[in-house]
Amino acid sequence: MDPTSSHVNGTHSLWRIFGLNAALMVVLGGLFLASQWFDVREQEMRRLELLDTQLHISTEQLIANVSREMMVLERVLSSEGKELWRGSLDSALGRHPSLVSLMVVPFADYRGSSLRQIGVGRSCSWQLTQPEAQALPGRSSLLFGSALPLASGQPGLPFYRHMDIEGMSWLMIGCLDFSESRSLLANPNSDDGQRLRLFSTNGLLLFSSPQEHALGVTGKLPLSSMANMGKYISERGVRRYHVPGFDGQPRMAAGSYIAPLKLFSVVSQPLSSLWWLWWNRIWFGMLLGGIFLVVLVVVVARAERKRAERHDELEGALESMTARSRTLVTLMDNLPGVVYRIEVNTGVLTFISNGSAELFGRSAESLVGAGITLTELIHQEDRQSVSAARHWAMCAQMRHEQVFRIIADHERWVLDRSVMIEGEDGVRYWEGLLLDISAHKESERQLDFLARHDALTGLYNRKAFMAAADERVAAGGLMIYADIDRFSTVNDGLGHEAGDQLLVAVGERLRRLLPPGGLVARLGADEFGLYLPHGNDDPAQVVEEIQQKVERPFTILGRPLIISLTAGYVLSETNGDAQALMLNADVALYHAKSRGDHALRWESSLDKHVASRMTLEQDLRQAIGSEQLYLHYQPQLDSHGELQGVEALLRWQHPELGMISPAQFIPLAEETGLIFRLGRFVLEEACAQMVRWQDAGLHMPRMAVNLSARQLTSGYENEVFGVLESQKLSPTRLEVEVTETLLIQDMEGGLAVLGALRELGVRVALDDFGQGYSSLSYLSSLPLDVLKVDRSFVMKMDAVAGSDGGIRCPNQQAIQLVGAVISLGHSLGHEIVAEGVETDVQFEELKRLGCDTYQGYLLARPMSAEAILERFSVNA
Repeated sequence: MDPTSSHVNGTHSLWRIFGLNAALMVVLGGLFLASQWFDVREQEMRRLELLDTQLHISTEQLIANVSREMMVLERVLSSEGKELWRGSLDSALGRHPSLVSLMVVPFADYRGSSLRQIGVGRSCSWQLTQPEAQALPGRSSLLFGSALPLASGQPGLPFYRHMDIEGMSWLMIGCLDFSESRSLLANPNSDDGQRLRLFSTNGLLLFSSPQEHALGVTGKLPLSSMANMGKYISERGVRRYHVPGFDGQPRMAAGSYIAPLKLFSVVSQPLSSLWWLWWNRIWFGMLLGGIFLVVLVVVVARAERKRAERHDELEGALESMTARSRTLVTLMDNLPGVVYRIEVNTGVLTFISNGSAELFGRSAESLVGAGITLTELIHQEDRQSVSAARHWAMCAQMRHEQVFRIIADHERWVLDRSVMIEGEDGVRYWEGLLLDISAHKESERQLDFLARHDALTGLYNRKAFMAAADERVAAGGLMIYADIDRFSTVNDGLGHEAGDQLLVAVGERLRRLLPPGGLVARLGADEFGLYLPHGNDDPAQVVEEIQQKVERPFTILGRPLIISLTAGYVLSETNGDAQALMLNADVALYHAKSRGDHALRWESSLDKHVASRMTLEQDLRQAIGSEQLYLHYQPQLDSHGELQGVEALLRWQHPELGMISPAQFIPLAEETGLIFRLGRFVLEEACAQMVRWQDAGLHMPRMAVNLSARQLTSGYENEVFGVLESQKLSPTRLEVEVTETLLIQDMEGGLAVLGALRELGVRVALDDFGQGYSSLSYLSSLPLDVLKVDRSFVMKMDAVAGSDGGIRCPNQQAIQLVGAVISLGHSLGHEIVAEGVETDVQFEELKRLGCDTYQGYLLARPMSAEAILERFSVNA
């Protein structure tokens, strides 16, 4: 490139930029000037509208004052004789400068002809049409007529009012001269070209500012001005317009129509007055624009000088281009890939960067000098696809991008990005970049492996196992679902690292036990699935052999460990479904663990049990909130038969199955979480029944409700408090019963909830005392009020038969044990309740031992709320 031509072109471009900026400044300046002009005109127009509004309001206020004066005058004339009317008229005339004429004539004398003044004030002619006269009687407001000239030559506005005085109709006639009222002027001393006027619809100028008087503008308006006003002003309100003024200058104006008076109010201002306001706004902006252009010229000149200085540096820059080309070659050699060029027709390499030595294991010189084609370096299985892709890219004139393998010391994957160009000799070439993506492909393989395998054991995961099993079930086989017994004890006792090592070891042992075509997968935490091809062996024997081999000792963290597997299995039929087989094996595993079996084969009867359990669960969900669930109450009595309280017992009357035992549906509710809804129902219904008994006249000392292990969680005390508060029931009348087994499951959490309940005032009873594992060791630390002796101890108190076999005699050993429990409870300050009292011997012995309260069939069976009321009410 010639440096001189570059310098000239640069100079032209600078001045071209200057010209474009100057033109842009002119355009922006024009837009600025226009916007400022319209803004000034808009502001002045708004000011004129404000003045017109003030003139409008002042005119209406003046008319309102005159109307009130006429009403007062009518009352004055009605109260005095006709000989005093002239004085009253004259007094009213003096109070209003704009009121120039008043007279009163009999209404019957008016015949539509011209009337002469009979009253006070200036002389003027009146015109009142017959229709207007007929409309006056009954009208409460003044009737204004068309403007008329007064004797002074100044127009006036006539008005009429009908009066009934002493049974005779009179017509009051007056005239307003607006030029006499200076209060209509917004600023009477200003002379900035503004003009204020009032026009009548018949073309008379009723009022104008003093500046207008100086020009001699009075009397009737030109018809052209009337036409302009009729065009731009209507009865709908204020309108803006521009018309030539009476002084011959173009003016801008704002006007409005005063409908009751049939008047136009107009405020105008000459357009020439806007130029000064506009100039005050734009001079500073124009100054800044001029300064900007001057600065721009200076900047362009300085830039031109600098460009001339740089011109001398271009020759030195040309000399460094060779060095830069060498730098480019070095950069290409150090790219994370290989840059190449091949001839399109022959495919021969004409250039390749030095990175070929690392990628292909051959130097660039050996590849280019030997006439090697790029196709020879591509893996044989990928050559055809690469050739087809290049041909398609060439036809579509698009960039070629493809992933393929190359021939190297080991399998390598590359990403090829290339474009076709035409050289100076007219020959077409592919120029591109080969990037080594072998590590990326390896990562993809690992991700694909993790998507189908368990990360810990390396076995199939559930999804991959089911997909592989679906391909094999057509030939028949054995599906096994197994889990490690008491696996949680390994995690809890030895730690999760030991648990992970055990899972890996079990998975590896199961993998080695697989026959050809078999599958194994980790399905869950400690659950494994196996699918074995169909053979002639007994399935039960196959499962037992697998269990025996897996149950051999493992070495985990340097110590021996023996585990066992529980398995459910099912034999598939031809054209079976892997999903169904897995479900059946899972059902068999469930029943095996519930029965305590080591392994169990699936049978259709197991499905029926599961279906029955699911149906019962759904029925229980529907029963909650319906009338199927209800409460019975078992009385608790003292030794004299006095009622001490009742225990609420939940009952379920199924519409089809009849009465269902709590022993059947309570465990189901605890397992499914429905126990929380059931417990809430029992608590609310029991407290509500206490209130109903109280309203019926029966005082129930306390109500005992049983708590499930899952209910005794943090926050349960808030639920109890909410129910008691909603029923307005004292907490001391509620008793909750818990068992020793329940407390042992979560001793710390249970004690916290029971302590919170006792702080509320709720009584706490320990149910089935004596069946626990360590009752005496923690009894003193429990927040209890009541100990309930378990029915098993009470029943043994008379369990020894007499010599004749028919008489039940006291069992002294059992009696001594119950007595010890009662003495222990009393020593701790607890009330003692004996459960299951069914014989007289039991009752008498318990009374002798000092038991406080008794509950059992001997005294009262569980009964409905109505039966409780009938038996224990005062009237009963």
